[in-house]
Amino acid sequence: MLIAGRGIEGIGLGTAQFAFRDGTAEDFVATVRAALDAGVMLIDTALAYTRAGVESYAEQIVARSLRGLMTGRPLVATKGGHWRRGDSFPVDGRPDTLRAHCEISLRTLETDRIDLYQLHHVDSQVPLPDSVGALGQLRQEGKIAAIGLSNVTVAQLDEALAVAPVAAVQNRLSYGDPGDLLTALACAERGVAYMAYSPFGGSAGPVPQAALTVARRRGVSAHRVLLAWLRRQSPNIVPLAGASRPATIRDSAAGLDLTDQDLEDLCAPAEQRTPP
Repeated sequence: MLIAGRGIEGIGLGTAQFAFRDGTAEDFVATVRAALDAGVMLIDTALAYTRAGVESYAEQIVARSLRGLMTGRPLVATKGGHWRRGDSFPVDGRPDTLRAHCEISLRTLETDRIDLYQLHHVDSQVPLPDSVGALGQLRQEGKIAAIGLSNVTVAQLDEALAVAPVAAVQNRLSYGDPGDLLTALACAERGVAYMAYSPFGGSAGPVPQAALTVARRRGVSAHRVLLAWLRRQSPNIVPLAGASRPATIRDSAAGLDLTDQDLEDLCAPAEQRTPP
């Protein structure tokens, strides 16, 4: 799938866990570098992925991991309009705020252009065309290469497309929570990449039994099964696998080709597959 002119295959690495799970900076740098070694060519981060009192923590980890890398650099995506203030996470989609957040990310990521810059959340107090227009201006100035949206509906995507080209949408989608699959398919019809976050369904819920069944039969992790199911739904879907250890991202990046038997076992009940 093309994102910002780059061909992205397989999965991307999500970095929210760097801010919200235990671990050292050294652990997380090792995880990013393991992802690169495994062929992962998309790293997704955000201004909001930070530890209390440490601005842009995940972006700092990404920058440190890529420092000195001259060839084989991945596409780096980040997000603005949402940040951490103590224990709260405000949303502000005003053009001045997005510009200020973009400047922070440019400095933190140690770059003069962000590959993919995403509106993290639509601000209900700001017309979406105003927010997207600000991203379009940043693109014209060369500060960002491509525009993305996160946590949006199809109607919001179409509203944004009327203002500026949108390269990617990032929404929650997983085998256990497939309600946004129609949005992913709508993105495909519009030539927009769909980056699926929380592809394992989040840390709170159990792994679906069907995925465990396939994993045991194939001798692989359930995570690899869940990622493979997502990739089979549409060629524009790029799952973002969160990892905080090198071993887990290596496993996720290894990939899996699902057989007809696997797909039959993964056929979810109709009530689960119907969007709410």
